[in-house]
Amino acid sequence: MSGEQALAVLGGVLLGGAMAGWVARRRIGRAPRILMRTNVAGARVPAVLGEAVLVGSIGVVACIVAGGLAGWDVLAGARVPAALATVVVVMATAGRWDDLRGDERPRGFGGHLGALKGGRITGGLVKIAAGGAAGLGCGLILSGELLSGDLWMVLEAIGLVALSANLLNLLDRGPGRAAKLWLVLAVPLFAFGEPAWAIAASGMLGAVVCLLPSDLGERAMLGDMGANPLGAAVGLGLLVSLERPYRVAAILVLLALNLASERYSFSTIIERNTFLKKLDRIGRK
Repeated sequence: MSGEQALAVLGGVLLGGAMAGWVARRRIGRAPRILMRTNVAGARVPAVLGEAVLVGSIGVVACIVAGGLAGWDVLAGARVPAALATVVVVMATAGRWDDLRGDERPRGFGGHLGALKGGRITGGLVKIAAGGAAGLGCGLILSGELLSGDLWMVLEAIGLVALSANLLNLLDRGPGRAAKLWLVLAVPLFAFGEPAWAIAASGMLGAVVCLLPSDLGERAMLGDMGANPLGAAVGLGLLVSLERPYRVAAILVLLALNLASERYSFSTIIERNTFLKKLDRIGRK
């Protein structure tokens, strides 16, 4: 990453954090009852931070695109920002739709497919479909630039985006849990991954850092609208930063974790493991 690109990332972080903080301050305490959720600590918390994540992320992408139109060539193309905007908007929209439906009884792939057999479409099914559509969209946007229209690359995009989004959503139970995992996954991509992704996702990084204290303090939570775009963005980062063998390996790991969630509760595993429990408690009340 060049010095100019590093400055662009820093500027995006600051701008995204400022935008997200502005939205969060106006939404916390004003959430409708349907957006209230009960976290693992038994506290009733508004799931409104996804709105701030969306504004911080898309606001910076819009500034990047505007800069490109004005002649700022730090990205040398708009494909990666366009792909990021696609996955963020699609997953945020699906997540908000699910948030507004309230808590649903079916859990996991099995539960959602069982509901479908009974003629009922769950929010989880909508998010699964949205993850596939978002992955397909960003794969088609990127494939021409990265791998000359490679079909395998499009399939990898679907797998990485959809599975990453669902994994982050599964972890949005404890205060700050999903956001902390996102930072663990995303920070190495910012440091060593594709610079175009780092610049495009810099607003999201600023939003997460800004919103983490509210999440940890149980004043608000990400909700599906926040967790799903965060996961999808990491999936996109893996897609554009890793070579094919490592992308395939990442898909297999993500698939294994998603399938494991069908039988095991991540919250229970964390509570029973001393090391994971200490990590999960960092920053919490």
